[in-house]
Amino acid sequence: MAVAGTVIFRARYLLPIVGPCIENGALRVRDGRIVDVGEAGSILGQGDSENVVDFGDAVLLPPMANAHTHLELTHLPYWDAFAAEREYASFTDWLLHLIGVLRGVPQEEFGFSLHDGIRRLLRCGTGAVGDIVSRLSARNAYENCPLRGRLFLEALGTDADLNRQTFDILHKILVDKAPGAMAYGLAPHSIYTLTLEFLQQLSMLGSRLGLVQSIHVAESPEETTLVRDGCGPFAERLYPQVGWGGRIPPARGVSPVGLLNQHDILRPGDLLVHGVQVSSRDIATIAGRGVYVVLCPRSNHRIGIGNAPVADYRTAGVPLVLGTDSMASCDSLSLWDEVAFARQCFGDALDPGTLLNMATYEGARALGLAGEMGGLAPGYGAHFQVLQPSHLPRAGQLEDFLCSAGRTGDVKALYLDGKPCNPSSASL
Repeated sequence: MAVAGTVIFRARYLLPIVGPCIENGALRVRDGRIVDVGEAGSILGQGDSENVVDFGDAVLLPPMANAHTHLELTHLPYWDAFAAEREYASFTDWLLHLIGVLRGVPQEEFGFSLHDGIRRLLRCGTGAVGDIVSRLSARNAYENCPLRGRLFLEALGTDADLNRQTFDILHKILVDKAPGAMAYGLAPHSIYTLTLEFLQQLSMLGSRLGLVQSIHVAESPEETTLVRDGCGPFAERLYPQVGWGGRIPPARGVSPVGLLNQHDILRPGDLLVHGVQVSSRDIATIAGRGVYVVLCPRSNHRIGIGNAPVADYRTAGVPLVLGTDSMASCDSLSLWDEVAFARQCFGDALDPGTLLNMATYEGARALGLAGEMGGLAPGYGAHFQVLQPSHLPRAGQLEDFLCSAGRTGDVKALYLDGKPCNPSSASL
């Protein structure tokens, strides 16, 4: 709920993202909406000086938009006590270990885990999320939650009878309103965990309901080998160990991106997650389809599957956003940590200004929040975070500073709809 009345928020630096940095900047907020942005002296001179929140030597900027995560897995480090110390020889090893751990977790635990994930996002300045939920009852954690974004309900399976049941359950949920301030999306998990028929059925359902899709695509070499050649570690180890040994898909002769394109599954605005194992033809396809690629560089590094070709994506005009993935393959849910890692990982291919834009404005757009979140300008909702580091650089060095390690601990406050969020509140 928006805060009534007019309030002015000021800080040493105001970084609108949709405009240049303003030193000694201020926002005028009325009834939870931004009505003016500018230099504090000008804003304060308009008669509202009695309602001022002054953050002092701080940076005020839009909230982070985490475009891909699995908050239901936030407690994985508790479920698998030695997760952080384990090393995996391959993506298949990691995936099989994860499946084994999750099979021993009671269903009710996923709701608690997701609720804790929400708190962690709010603490690190995140205001929008693209969350993948496979344990469907866990989605109720979003009731009374101020986060916006998309709640992607996930489906996977290769058994026709079970797939029909899953389809019916998803359809019944998706025609209803999503909990809290979230909107629904659909998450066909991946090409290697779905039959092509089920993938097509889900895609048609999403199209009929006007839902954005989020799909894990081109993450590992094993995925490419299975789709293209119908063999490899997934066929030899993954499928047999999860009871799918008799349902190994045939060789398709194309890449994962090529298969999605071939069957007209990609739609403008969809989110392709990871996109590491792609060819120049794949990149051209992605660009032509008008979809986003969600980069999760820390997760990719942890599992050892390489880096996405971001320079080639940018040259082709593919919109890029950032996600943390889950605590199954990452040390935190902070997009500030992701930004710092991406700055080191991709070097000049992603300059600081571009990274901050991806983490805020572009991420918000990818989650259906264009004009509402991701920028500080008149007409936008009063959604912003405040960083208060021990020292601040000159204005010309601010973007580089914000993309360096350690910013997560600098988050002092998060405001959504002009209202301060308290992650420790029982009702969020």
